[in-house]
Amino acid sequence: MSKFTGKKRIYDKAHLSRDNNNGGWKGIVYAYTLDCPGDPKNGWKYIGCTPEESTRRAKWNNEKSNYSGKKIAEARKHYGIKSFSYNVIETLYDEDIDSLVARLEEREKYYIQEFDSVKNGFNSNEGGTGRSGQKISDDEIKRRNQKRKDNGFHQTEESRNKISKKLTGKKRAEETRAKISKSNSGKKRTQAQNQAQSERLRGIEPKAATIGAKKWVEQNGGGYWKGREIPDEAKANMKKAQQARGIKVRAIYPDGTTKEFTTMLDAANECGVGVGSVNNCIKTGGMTRAGYKFEKL
Repeated sequence: MSKFTGKKRIYDKAHLSRDNNNGGWKGIVYAYTLDCPGDPKNGWKYIGCTPEESTRRAKWNNEKSNYSGKKIAEARKHYGIKSFSYNVIETLYDEDIDSLVARLEEREKYYIQEFDSVKNGFNSNEGGTGRSGQKISDDEIKRRNQKRKDNGFHQTEESRNKISKKLTGKKRAEETRAKISKSNSGKKRTQAQNQAQSERLRGIEPKAATIGAKKWVEQNGGGYWKGREIPDEAKANMKKAQQARGIKVRAIYPDGTTKEFTTMLDAANECGVGVGSVNNCIKTGGMTRAGYKFEKL
């Protein structure tokens, strides 16, 4: 599948059409018209636009697919997709796909007004932006958010940079911070969330966390566990995290036997030497005074 990214979305070239003689990528403004003589809504239209006509047509012809907008979706179920006639109202061309989409949306708005297809048609809004003039319900917002989560929604690098630039220097109000803290209280992250955060931070210095930790030490005079008894579970978690970050080594005893360790600290404790000695032996290929050698696995 050949994809390229525009400013608004990712396009699949296999679903787009080009006509170099007419000026590049092709897009259309189209109409579905209800053909039910005797029905009070006979002649009502739904106006849409797309640079991917074949994909949009295939979606319409699939009775199980959800089509854009509540009104047209209900009309498809009520009358059936074969009760509508299809025609292309206008065809546009442009070398820039984003410019083409913007022009299509403007023409879509024009024809929605021309045919009055919001009040006397199947369009749910005035078009152009896809939701102009239409309030999205809380249930719809929840449904969309859940769908994004299920599908692994990702923002483009450009959108992340725009959001970052917009938020730089801004501070949340005390009331906002209190609300966020209250909503997050008692929540536990899933394994997938922990893994995702780990991947995001891999190779990146967590500056915010570092600054916060320094402030905590300045205010409290030490680390979190200073002066407190560390529970066995916390010790086990610390040990596990340390082992995950550690360098695996093999100790070669004076008698020639060997033993593998998850971290240099484990090897040092077992052999009664300092961690620095273990590290130095690995780098130089030497041995400790007691005759131990160490190799990095």
